[in-house]
Amino acid sequence: MPQQRMSSRRMGVALVVIFLMAGLLVSRLVDVQIVRADELKEQSADIRTTSEVIWASRGSIVDSFGNDLARDVDRYDISADPRKVGDFRRDGEVVTVASAMAEIAAITEANPDELLYAVNKDTSAHFTYLVKGVSPEDRQLLRELRNPWLQMDLVRERTYPFGPVTANLTGMLGRDEPLAGIERKYDSCLGAINGSATYQRGADGIRLPGTTQVVDQPIHGGDVILTIDSDLQWYVLQTLAEHGSNLGAQYGSAMVVRVDDGHILAAADWPTFDPNDFSQAPVEFMGARSFSSPYEPGSIMKSIGIAMLIDAGYTYAEDKIVAPGFYEVYPGRFIKNFIVADDRQLTTAGVLHTSSNTGISVLADRMPKETATRYFQKFGFGEVTGVDFLGESAGQVLSADQVDVVTRYNQFFGQGISVTAAQMASSYQTLANDGVRVPLRLVDGCRTSEGEVVAAPTDEPIQVVSASAAQQTIRMMETIVSQGPLRNTLEIPGYRVAAKTGTAEIATSEGYGDDRVISLAGMAPAEDPEYVVLVSFYKPQTSRVSTAAAPAFHEILSHVLKHYRVAPSTEPAVLPPLTW
Repeated sequence: MPQQRMSSRRMGVALVVIFLMAGLLVSRLVDVQIVRADELKEQSADIRTTSEVIWASRGSIVDSFGNDLARDVDRYDISADPRKVGDFRRDGEVVTVASAMAEIAAITEANPDELLYAVNKDTSAHFTYLVKGVSPEDRQLLRELRNPWLQMDLVRERTYPFGPVTANLTGMLGRDEPLAGIERKYDSCLGAINGSATYQRGADGIRLPGTTQVVDQPIHGGDVILTIDSDLQWYVLQTLAEHGSNLGAQYGSAMVVRVDDGHILAAADWPTFDPNDFSQAPVEFMGARSFSSPYEPGSIMKSIGIAMLIDAGYTYAEDKIVAPGFYEVYPGRFIKNFIVADDRQLTTAGVLHTSSNTGISVLADRMPKETATRYFQKFGFGEVTGVDFLGESAGQVLSADQVDVVTRYNQFFGQGISVTAAQMASSYQTLANDGVRVPLRLVDGCRTSEGEVVAAPTDEPIQVVSASAAQQTIRMMETIVSQGPLRNTLEIPGYRVAAKTGTAEIATSEGYGDDRVISLAGMAPAEDPEYVVLVSFYKPQTSRVSTAAAPAFHEILSHVLKHYRVAPSTEPAVLPPLTW
C-alpha cells in the first residue's frame, strides 16, 4: 500500500512538472510568436540583411566621331568571408580549400599561396579581398567554379583607350577624385552617384533569391564631347615625337584648328604620359602645355603686327621703306636683324618675307603704343582662350603705361610679350578667317544620361582686323613658302600655303641666353584657308633656328589636307613685290 502511494505521488509530481514545463513553453511561444514577433522578426532580418553598392557609370569623354577617349569599364573585386571558407562538394567530389585557391589563381593569375594566406591570417574576420579588378570574362569563369563562399562585387574602373595620345586633354582620374584636364574641369557633367540595395543571405553567406531591394537608384554621368579628331591627334603626336627627338628638344606642341568655327582638331604635347598608369610619370609631362606654358613667340608674331599696321592705316603690302642694318632705339641701344646686313630697300611684304626686325621696327614706330596694346588684346593675347582649359595661362601683354621704349618695338617681333601655343594658333585663325576671331573650341558640350546635349558656352566672334588687312598679310606669308629658302620644304603640290617662321630667345633671370623656342605657323589653301597649323619646339639642341620646325609643320599640314580631302587650289597667287 505505501508503495502504491509513493508511485501515485511521483506521478503527480511528474505531471505537475510536465504541466509547468508545458506552460513555460506555451508562454515562450506566445512571447516569441505573438508578443515579440515583430521585434524578433526585425532582428532576424537585420542579421540576414546586407547592403551592396549599385555602381553608377562615370560619363565618357569622346572625340568628335564618338570614339571613347575615357570611359568606365566593368571590373569585379573577388572576396571571401574567412569564417565561411572551407571544403565543399561539387559534382559529388570534395574540393579542398587549397584546390579552390589553385583554381582561382589559374583564372586570375594570382598567387595561390597569397590567396591561402588572405583567408587564414585572421579566420575570425568577416571579410578579405582575394583578387581585385577581375574582367567580366574572368568573372564568368570564376562563377563556373560554383564555389559557395566566393563573393564577386562589381566595381567601375576608369580606362583611357588612346592612352598617351590624348592624355594632355583628358587628364586622369585618381582614386577618389579627378586630378586634371577635362576629367576635372567637366566633373559636373561626367560625375556619377552610386546607388544602393539590400538583400538577405542564408547561414552559408549565399544571397537568397528574390530578396534584393533597391534603396537608391544610381545616377549615371553624362558624356563630354570634344572637337578632337583622335586619328589626327595620334598622327600629330607621332610627328612631334619623331622630330622633337631628332632635334633634342625639351618638349614640343602642335595644334590644328578649323578656321570657320575655331574647332581644335588636334592639340598635342610631347612628351606625354599614360593616364592608365601615371604613378611614375614626371609631373612636367602631365599637363597641357599648349594651354598652360606661355613663351615669347618670336617672329611668328610679325604676321600679327603687319596685319595690325595695315588695319590701322599705317602701311600696306607694297609700301616702300628702308630697313636699316641697325635700328637705333635710343643712343647706344640698337635693334638688329638675325643676320647683320646693310640697309635694304624693302616693301612691307619684304619686311615680313625676310623677317626683318629693323624693318618692322620702322613700321611699328608709326603706331602709338596705346593702339598696339589694344590690337594685341583684341587678338586675344593677355587672356585665356575660349577653351578656358583647366590651368590655362593668359600669357602677358603689358599695359601701355608699362611698355618701355624698347618693348614698344620688340612686341612686334615677339619679345616682351608672352603667349601660349593656343593663343598663337587662335591669332592665325583670325588672319585665316578674314580678320574675325572665332573663340577656340575644344568641348562641344555635355550629353546627359537622358541623351540631351547641352552645348558648351562660347563667346561671340570678334572682327579684329579688316578682311583686306588679313588677306594682304596672308599674301605676304605666301611669299615665304613660294619664294623663300624653305620653298622645297614647305611647298605642298597643288596647294597654296601661307606660313611664317619664328625663332625666339628664352629669357632668364640674367637676360636672354642661348636657348631658343622655334616655331612655324601657317594655313592652307591660302586663297580661302580652311585649316591652321602651329608647331613649336622648346630648347632644341641639334638646330636652334626656326627652319628646323619646317619638316614637322609640312608633314602635319600635308596630312591634314589629305585627311580632310581638301580640294586643291585653283586660283594662281598674285604676290606683292618684296623690294623696290
